[in-house]
Amino acid sequence: MKNVVEEHEKDFLAAFEQKMQIIQRDMKELKLKASAERHKAKGDARMITLQEEREWFRMEALTLDKINKDQKRALYEMRNELESIKEEK
Repeated sequence: MKNVVEEHEKDFLAAFEQKMQIIQRDMKELKLKASAERHKAKGDARMITLQEEREWFRMEALTLDKINKDQKRALYEMRNELESIKEEK
C-alpha cells in the first residue's frame, strides 16, 4: 500500500512539475509580449509627440517666412523712397 501511495505521489509531483514548467513558460511569453506592447505604445506616443512638435515648428517657420517677406518688401519700399528722395534733392 505504501509503495502504491509513493508511486502515486511521484506521478502527481511529476505532473505538477510539468504543469508548473508550462505555466512558467507561458508567463514568460506573456511578460515578453506585454513588454513589447508597452515598448510599442511608448514608441507610438513618442511618434505622436514628435509629429506635433514638427507641425508646431512648421507653422513657426511659415510665420517667420511671412514676416521675413513682409520685412523685405518694406525694406525694398524704403530703399525706393530713399532713392526718390535723393533724386529730388
